[in-house]
Amino acid sequence: MIIPLSNGVAIYDKNRLCVSTIDENGDKNINGENIKETNKIFDKPIIRGITYFFFGFNLYYRCFVLQRQEKEEGKNKSAKSTDRINFLSDYIMLIASIVISFFIGYLLLGVLPSYIFNSIFTISTNYYFQSFMIALFRILIFYAVMVILRFCPFMSGLYSFNGVGNIWQNGEKGSYRHRICPLNFLNFIVIVSILSLFVISLIAININFIINFFINLLLIFVIISLSYELLRFVSNTKLLWLKDLSLVTNFLVCGKPNITQEEVIMSAKLELENFKDFEKTDKNRISISTLYAEMQTKLKNSERFEQSDVDWIIATVLNKSRADAKLVRSVSQKEYREIMRACEKRAKGEPISSIFGFVEFYGLRLEVNKKVLSPRMETELLVDEALKKIREYELESVLDMCTGSGAIAIAVAKYYPCKVTAVDVSKGALGVAQINAQNNNVKVEFIQSDLFKGLKKNKKYDIIISNPPYIKSGDIEKLDVEVKKFDPRLALDGGVDGLNFYREIIASSGKHLNKNGWLFFEVGQGQAQKVKEMMTEQQFYDVNIIKDYSKIERIVYGRAGKGNIRKNFKDKE
Repeated sequence: MIIPLSNGVAIYDKNRLCVSTIDENGDKNINGENIKETNKIFDKPIIRGITYFFFGFNLYYRCFVLQRQEKEEGKNKSAKSTDRINFLSDYIMLIASIVISFFIGYLLLGVLPSYIFNSIFTISTNYYFQSFMIALFRILIFYAVMVILRFCPFMSGLYSFNGVGNIWQNGEKGSYRHRICPLNFLNFIVIVSILSLFVISLIAININFIINFFINLLLIFVIISLSYELLRFVSNTKLLWLKDLSLVTNFLVCGKPNITQEEVIMSAKLELENFKDFEKTDKNRISISTLYAEMQTKLKNSERFEQSDVDWIIATVLNKSRADAKLVRSVSQKEYREIMRACEKRAKGEPISSIFGFVEFYGLRLEVNKKVLSPRMETELLVDEALKKIREYELESVLDMCTGSGAIAIAVAKYYPCKVTAVDVSKGALGVAQINAQNNNVKVEFIQSDLFKGLKKNKKYDIIISNPPYIKSGDIEKLDVEVKKFDPRLALDGGVDGLNFYREIIASSGKHLNKNGWLFFEVGQGQAQKVKEMMTEQQFYDVNIIKDYSKIERIVYGRAGKGNIRKNFKDKE
């Protein structure tokens, strides 16, 4: 259940109430409390409507108390005393406002419609026609007053927060109008008010004051129950035209929210999802839920949102693991600024690896810059599959062709005791790779070479692994800015069809592989079958294709030349 406030929202879920607000300084605050579970009998049809009605007002009261407590915290004794006087004044003003509103409502909805009707219809009319017309006048006056309030500046916050609450509560994709939830609390109150005015005015019971009061009260309870069931049905229906009918009243209490208001409700939602209890955030610190909401908004608006990006940025700035970072409840102002600066760079297309100068790969921390391609998650799959074969056949020598940052070579050397050689044509890339090998305490032989040209002709390996450039030359300018701007073109350009390096490596690898040695490739989308065909034509056998986490054919591997298997290969064929 989402309750809109003039300066925020409250979300009630699973016996927990979270209040997220924004103060006059633009600072977002989160507070909350646990609420005792209600008896399940109150959730039965008919009864649940009355429960919803009174529980909604109860939540408003709780929100009021929580916000008052929040203002009182941190104040000195004299300030608290002054605040209590102000609170008493506010309370008196509230009661006075209710009394004045009652009399204005009585005049507008009670006396005025009867006076207008009697002025227009001076001749005696049918009693029921008279009651119907008075009821209609009252509804029209009520609606007119609500329309005026709808456009009053002091009500805009409440209605806009109600609008954003409806979108979240309904969760339906589509246009803004169809994402309005008919069963939002304010719309429910308006519907109950209109129907109560109409029915009570139409019936117009006139026995005596006490009997009239109790009969009308009973009618209101019946209207509350029926209104709830009706709106519940409309909310759950897939008939959009039926939901559109609710716009007649929803229009009165819903405004289109802005980005900040969306962040406020997102903060409350994240707080409820990620934490089981409520922790008071110091005034000088920012709630992690508020931070998450702002980051998600910025990244989603740039169409670059990935939850992993948000987690990596926060964890890196806080110098914590991603698991430990999820336990953090708030950040300092300095940490907040650093995180948002990194988030702005990510929103502009700069990859995480470029922002911080390193990347996490296969459990290792690797430095990266514009001289090397930042290793992707898909390449971890290539290492994973290669290591399976290395362990299975106890392979002794490994060649990483087009090593770049050294990610593949270093990961293999780190997790299996074998001799690893890494080759790249770029001297700058090899410099980065050597630093990464030293930082991760592994021994790798690095050779600057244009593919196999710089290698000894008689040098052979048990397995060659390669993630070569595979982007078509004509497609590079079409790539996302984070690739074409921050990754070196040398590590991207695979020729006209993107397969130049595969042809050369496959054609030359036979001379540098031991009999039955393995050749492993990472390939681009749509290239796997062609690479498999090229390997088969060059007498590779047992050629297989493996899909990545997105079900894209990503890894191609096979064995070179049929013949006797080396004795140290524990072949399980």
